[in-house]
Parts: sequence; structure tokens; C-alpha cells
Amino acid sequence: MGEFVGIDPLGADKLIRQMEMGKDVLGRTRPGLEAAIAEAGADWAGRAGVTAMHRTWAFFHESQQDLKWRVDTLKRMVPTQQKGMLTATMPFSNRTEAAQAAKKDAAAITEALKRHDEHLSGQSWAEVEKAAAALNGRVVDPAYAAALLAALGPTRFQKLFRDWMNNRAAGDRRGLTPESAKRASDGLPGLLAKAFASAESSGRLGTEWQKMVETAPSDILTALVTSAPQSSAFLTKVATNLLNRPPNSDAFPTDPNWNLYNLAKAFAANPEAFQRFLAEHPKEAGTMLDAYTIRSSGVPAYEQALAEALDGALKPNFGVDEIRERAWINVINSIGSEHSLWIGGSLGTFPNSPVSRVLAKNIGPILDKLARGQADQAARDAYETAKAKKAKYPPVPLPYLAPRAPWNTLEPAVTARFFGALAQDPVASETLRKAGTQYVEEMDMGRFPPFGAGDYNAAAFRNYAERAGALASLMLSGSAYAEWSDDQYAEWLAGNILMPVDFMDQFVPVAGKIPGTGKAKVLDEVKDRLKKIITDYLDGKTPATAETVAADLVNAQVDAMIDSLRANGQSLPTTLEQDDLRKAAMGRMLGAVTGALKVRGG
Repeated sequence: MGEFVGIDPLGADKLIRQMEMGKDVLGRTRPGLEAAIAEAGADWAGRAGVTAMHRTWAFFHESQQDLKWRVDTLKRMVPTQQKGMLTATMPFSNRTEAAQAAKKDAAAITEALKRHDEHLSGQSWAEVEKAAAALNGRVVDPAYAAALLAALGPTRFQKLFRDWMNNRAAGDRRGLTPESAKRASDGLPGLLAKAFASAESSGRLGTEWQKMVETAPSDILTALVTSAPQSSAFLTKVATNLLNRPPNSDAFPTDPNWNLYNLAKAFAANPEAFQRFLAEHPKEAGTMLDAYTIRSSGVPAYEQALAEALDGALKPNFGVDEIRERAWINVINSIGSEHSLWIGGSLGTFPNSPVSRVLAKNIGPILDKLARGQADQAARDAYETAKAKKAKYPPVPLPYLAPRAPWNTLEPAVTARFFGALAQDPVASETLRKAGTQYVEEMDMGRFPPFGAGDYNAAAFRNYAERAGALASLMLSGSAYAEWSDDQYAEWLAGNILMPVDFMDQFVPVAGKIPGTGKAKVLDEVKDRLKKIITDYLDGKTPATAETVAADLVNAQVDAMIDSLRANGQSLPTTLEQDDLRKAAMGRMLGAVTGALKVRGG
């Protein structure tokens, strides 16, 4: 047993870096100094200083290695994020002692495994597990773990996993089930996985172990990453390799694919790694998110595990903002791609999707980016259309409306399909609608009166209105992909049409505002009228076209805003101002309403 130690990891890391700088100075000085001594010959004074320099360099080097070993071991023994002093009793007194113990334990395991290969009995396997029990409490030492793995080698290491599966989880032919994974974590695979984590995360493994990712069977790799937490770098290597393997590369391709489930669970336990994986590996992330992957895995729990991982990686303010944003973009591009089976595919819909619900729950902070993308695209399309028609003064897109990078790479049509995928789940669709309403309310557009308050206020109001209308447009476009009843569809459509004016009393001075209950009653009445217009169209009770119905819906909701102004004794807008209000409040929504009604059919 080693001694009781207390180390401040941050201070130790700083000292290690300082010693490295000292070694660098000594290393750069020594050649020139030795050449000068050789040239001076007998005239050189202080020859003993060269020896001192060599000893100082060696002292720094040895001290670095010893201190790093102690810090690495302590960090694994006391897994905490706290700053300051960490204390524990080291398993070994020094690295040499740790390595010697590891070689001895590896030899015992190897000998027991050899006897098991001869007898292939339950008793002989029990002797292997007994020999492996010696690893308990020792594998946290990186020097011990590295020496142990070096003595076992990748082939025997994998064989120990395989033999454990054959003896303790014989029916799990395509990855461990949750019950088997729990036994693995508590048994021999867990000890080996912890040893691997200790050695790999501290940089003590040779290249042959890195190559193991390319050749090891899928079930062994997923058992390795679920039996003990591995480094983010290694987990990502395992994920990218597995997700690039041919779909039928497993020995039993028709069995339930618990490998996918275990990979998702490993990512759920390491949300930072999953966030970076989503951001930096769009192809492999797309495979995990693919509707066919989810449906064909044979493991219903896979989608829930994937949802847990997504929740951890995409929740607001977690991780690095830039990485989280790129992760979101890749998720949206995958689910909302043109050929996505999430929508309009032979797999049907996803009406009870934990993935959809998690994405809708966390989407609030990025709605502005998505709305800006749609608004800017619509503005640019309007400008190009006007130019093509030889307009003398085509409408110039509003300044400061376009999304910043990397959101400017996201196609609004992809976002609309993404919304459509989420909208297939009633819970997710309602969460998405509420998030959109909250986004529009938080704009507080009433700060910028649209009439008679100067160009700045009018421009600011229009900017906000364009974004509010654009978000509603995206949701309306996406709703075309949701397979709901006519009543559900009418409810959704009416709610989204009202989104840009759900705060209509914000234009009214505080003294004249409608009380909350009164406003809600007015909005409910307006919504009911909109629903009737939509339902009559869908039921074929009106000869109106989709274009006519859409125009009626636009006019009805803007009329509600003007009625509110009248009811509160406010001065009514002029005819021209009313026309501007209809255009600004709805943004580019009219086309989306028309398109949604056409797709749904009447």
C-alpha cells in the first residue's frame, strides 16, 4: 500500500509545466555550453556546473513523471470537480512497484485463462474471475493499468471480454442487454474497462491499442465504453468506427442491436463528448438519428437512450456555445433532410417520440436563429422576384435581419421539415408552439410603435414582425407533414397564425390595456373563428380556394388587433397604416398558410 497523499491538481499541473520550461531552457543551453567548454579546453572554469546541469534536467524529468503519476492516480481515485487539495491513500508507493504488481496479476490471469481453455467449465471460468479480482482497487493507478494491459495485450484483453460474455451473457449476441451490462460493470469487464480508462486517458497506451478500435467486434467495444467511463476522445473513436461499419457486419445482424443502445447510453453519461460528436461528425451523428436506424434497431429503448443523450448535449447553456450551435445545426440537417424518413416516409410517423420531445424542450434559445433564416430567405426571394419583374425599387431586405454564421448555412426548407418531424408528436408540437409564443412575447414589439413614431421605430417593429411571422411560417410549413385529425390540424394552424399577434395589446398604453382575462377571452374568440374557417375548408363546406382561405385568415387576425385598439379607445390606424400592419404583423406568413392548406387539402 502506498502512502497517504494530498495534492492540489491545479498547482501540481502548474509545477509540471514550470519544470517542462526549465528542461527546455536546459536542453537549449546545454549543446552550446558543451561546445564552448570543448573549445576553451583547460581554460574553462567551473566544469562541475555541466554535471549539475545534467542532474537538474534529470531531476526535473523524474519529478515530472512521478508527480504526473500521482496526480493522474489521485484524479481517478477522487472523481470530483472541486478545486483545491485532494487526498487519498495511493495503491502503490511508486510507479515501479505498481508495474511489478501489474505484471504479477496479469500472469495470474493469463495462467487461469490458459487452464480455462483446457477445461471450458464453470469452475475453470470462476478461477479466471478470481484471479481478475486482484485488480479491484488497483486499476485506478495509471502506471499499474498500463503495465497490466501491456502484459495482457489487445488479443488476450478482448478474449477476456468474449469469454465473460460466453459464460455470463450467452444470449446477448449483438451487444449486452441492460441487465448484462450491469453485471459486466460489477465484474471482470468492469475491472478491465477501468484499467483501460486509466491507461488510455493518461496517454500510457501504445498504438496497438488504438488500432484495436478498428478490428474489435462491436459488442466488445460497446461493452468497453459502457462498463466504465472512457475518455471523450476514445468514446468518439469507438462511435465513429462502429457507425461506419456495414449494417450487416455483425455476426447476428437480425438480432436486437443493443450495441446502438449501449453507445447512446455511453454518450448520455458523457454529454460533453456527445455535444462535440454531434458538431464534428455529422455523417455518423446522422446515422444515430436516422429514422430507419431507430425503427430497425429492434430495441425500442434505443430511442429513449438517444433522447437522454440529446437532452444532455443540447440543453441551453451547456458546454461551449459554438460547439452546441453546430451540434444543433447537424441535428436539424439530419432530421429535416430532403430524404428524411422522419417525415413522409414508409416508416410512418413518430407520434410518441422521446427524441422529438427532448428537441422541442430545448429548442427555445435557437428559435431566433431559425426565424432569422426564414425571414432573410423570404426577404431575398421577394427582392429577386421584384427585380425579375423589372421593379424600379425592389424591396431591399431589412438590415440586421440575416442570421450570423454558422446559422446562415441552414436552409429554411430543412428547418420546416425538422419542425414537421417534431410536430408528429402531440406533446412535442405543443411544446414547440409554446416556445414560439414565448419567443415572440419576449421580443416586446410594443417598444416600437408601428405608426407615426419615426423611421427607426417603424423599422424596428417591422424587423421583429418579420421574425415573428417567419417563425410562424416555419411552423406552418412543417405542420403539413404532421398526420393529425382535421380538428387537431385546425387547432395547430390557428394557434400559429395568432402567434405574431398574441401580444396585440402591447401596442396599447398601459392605462388602456385589456386585463389578462379579457385579452385571453378575445384571443380565444378569434382563434375559434380561425378554426372554423380552416375546418370549413378542410371539410369541403366552402368553395373557397386555399389562397382565398389563407387571405381570410390573415385578415381575421389583423382585424382582431385593430378591434383591440378600438375597444381601448385608441386612435385607429389609417387605411395605409392598416395595410402596412397586415403586411408587417404577418411577415411572410400568407404564403406559408396557403401552402399548408394546399398540402392538407380541402
